[in-house]
Amino acid sequence: MSRVLLSRITLLALPLALTACEWNSDKPSADAPTSTGDSRRRADAADDGSTAATGHLLLTEVMLSPTGSEFIELTNPTEDPVDLSHYYLADNGNYWKLPAGVPAMPVGDFIVQFPASSMIAAGGVVTLAIGSATVFNAAMGVQPTYSIADSTVTRTSVNGTTALTDTGEIIVLFEWDGTAGLVHDVDMMLVGSPTAINGIVSKSGMALGSSTYATDANTMMNQSATPGTGVSAKRTMAEDGHETQDGAGNGITGDDETSEDTAMTWGTTFTAATPGQVPTF
Repeated sequence: MSRVLLSRITLLALPLALTACEWNSDKPSADAPTSTGDSRRRADAADDGSTAATGHLLLTEVMLSPTGSEFIELTNPTEDPVDLSHYYLADNGNYWKLPAGVPAMPVGDFIVQFPASSMIAAGGVVTLAIGSATVFNAAMGVQPTYSIADSTVTRTSVNGTTALTDTGEIIVLFEWDGTAGLVHDVDMMLVGSPTAINGIVSKSGMALGSSTYATDANTMMNQSATPGTGVSAKRTMAEDGHETQDGAGNGITGDDETSEDTAMTWGTTFTAATPGQVPTF
């Protein structure tokens, strides 16, 4: 074989060899095939590896008393509006039994569902008055978004005149599409110092039909103090980094909402209520 022919063959082979080296490099090239493994990410995961804003609705303010001024506020910290049609609020720890049939409530307790097609704007807040809108407006100087007493939410399970227990109460925001075997926790709070009857009812490993709840930590503690009349408990920090977030929980994004360290994320210096104001944490 002539030297000229050999040189031509070598030159033709060189790009192929370089391509093969690039393909087998530890650093993938722009056109290298991507992994076929599970690429699903948490909704609140940041692209740069840092902790992002919470990717679901949050409870942000609760006032337990006086009667007529009681309310629950939720905030949408995400960049998109959220349809509330399948969202519920409850002040009773048996809320998770709903897919098996509407649980009976003790006097004053409730499970309520937001109206069909109701929305919460990106960065917006929604206020639920426990009593009537008229009484609430007279006391607080602002109109609530919804009222249990006025039935502007669906009264899924209500026993008598609704009220929040002055000394402390569990508040749960959860999601259920009406057909799934289980509900999804969205956020939870033990406001003040609720007794056991007004606290968390464990759903760990509980089966409803063919579906079974994951194990909850149930480590959320009562607050160290109880908000008095006319002042409210307020969230001061997002929950990211302050609860178990391993994707295996009963939460809507796989978190364990029963594990939130609310001593870090909620204040214990209670101040005048601010219904309808967007929190600044």
